[in-house]
Amino acid sequence: MEHKRKAELIETLLPKDTNGYGNIFGGVIMSIMDKTAGVACWRYSQRRVVTACAQRICFHTPINMGEVVYSRATIIHVGRSSMEVEVEVEVENVIEGTKRRGASGQFTMVAVDENWHPTTVPPWQPVTEAELEKWRQVEKQRKAERHEG
Repeated sequence: MEHKRKAELIETLLPKDTNGYGNIFGGVIMSIMDKTAGVACWRYSQRRVVTACAQRICFHTPINMGEVVYSRATIIHVGRSSMEVEVEVEVENVIEGTKRRGASGQFTMVAVDENWHPTTVPPWQPVTEAELEKWRQVEKQRKAERHEG
């Protein structure tokens, strides 16, 4: 079941994906992250999923044309129909043989039925201390959002 909570996409980007400085557009990286989160949730829930929220997306370093982008997603919290997904992007400069952290973020994906209504997903409970800590952070965040709105 552990592998069903994860996904990885690997891409190399082209001139059409860059700004005038030769760096990859942030929106292109966000799209890759969104796809990776979607695949993890699709795999886990075995249902159609849609993006409900993208948050705390941070770009840690410029990503250049021709570098290899590894986007890795892990589900860190499961609700009735929603799944919180942590996404990390690693960048590899194949010529230099170096890797670095490129971006990170968190996505909320919702499973939907054939009529696009939210539908239930299989339950999941964290086991390791690291999983429990991330689960608690999401619970705390959700509680704060309920009190704000």
